[in-house]
Amino acid sequence: MHFKFFYSVLFSFFLSFVFLGCSVKEPKPMERQQHIEKLTAMLLQLDGTIDREEAEDLAKSSIYYARNLAQKYKVVAPPLWHNTLINFGLKERGLCYEWANDLLVYLSQKKYRTLMFHRIGANVGRYFEHNALSVSAKDSDVHQSIVLDAWRHSGNLYFIEFKKDEKYSWQERNDLN
Repeated sequence: MHFKFFYSVLFSFFLSFVFLGCSVKEPKPMERQQHIEKLTAMLLQLDGTIDREEAEDLAKSSIYYARNLAQKYKVVAPPLWHNTLINFGLKERGLCYEWANDLLVYLSQKKYRTLMFHRIGANVGRYFEHNALSVSAKDSDVHQSIVLDAWRHSGNLYFIEFKKDEKYSWQERNDLN
């Protein structure tokens, strides 16, 4: 009798975890503003040809849109758990390539004159393949870009210089264009 109770409690806990997941922390307005300023500065340091207003707009737009995508996807954390729910058919969207594609579509509509985007991937063709977006000065090499990874922190945009990302060894994804 005690085993039935134990298993029913365990099963209830599992179901609540499946459907609720861990909540995703919403950044405070001051933290968000600091992230916008940091990304803007990183973009401006890439190349002297980048327009300040475009850098500021891209930073603000990508940070806010990543949060909008988290709400749209009804994201649960951590990202691998969200992927599991998608693979079991319990969630519809929110795989890394969907974050990257949706962010690219949104930012491309802005038609930046001094910035360009690159589709990037790590572990391409392997089980833990990961995809993201990067941004560089117009006509610059992907190696001189900033990674924009909305998936990694469940909608809290992660950004880092392409060459300094120690978690992933990125390459440009020309096969997706």
